[in-house]
Amino acid sequence: MERITVCSCGQLSVTITGKPGFVCACSCFECQKRTGSVFGMSSYWPKSSVVSITGEKRLYRRSSWVGRRIDNYFCPTCGSCVYWYAEWNPDSIGISVGNFADPNFEPPTQAVWCENKHPWVKFPDECEQLGGDE
Repeated sequence: MERITVCSCGQLSVTITGKPGFVCACSCFECQKRTGSVFGMSSYWPKSSVVSITGEKRLYRRSSWVGRRIDNYFCPTCGSCVYWYAEWNPDSIGISVGNFADPNFEPPTQAVWCENKHPWVKFPDECEQLGGDE
């Protein structure tokens, strides 16, 4: 099954096939700033699942809390962060779940940086919740 994720203006897109390896909700402050929301919803796929990446993109490179690189790719027109490559997961591509615009997308199996989670945010009972040091 192919899925397409697009930025807000539709200019930058990723076509991917198969299912994500895992889906994660992250409450770290960097994901909160990246999304403008109280957590980021991430899906991770094998790089081999990418069918195509089309459109103009810009790179924002940052370090993680332990000094590993994360390369965020965003649309220069609308500013949506669509995908990224994280040094801690070199064989995967991370894709923002919200850019799929699919309310039936798989729920998170894991929530991380829960010590930064807003107290009113609730995740499914079967979602493993971890701190930032795990």
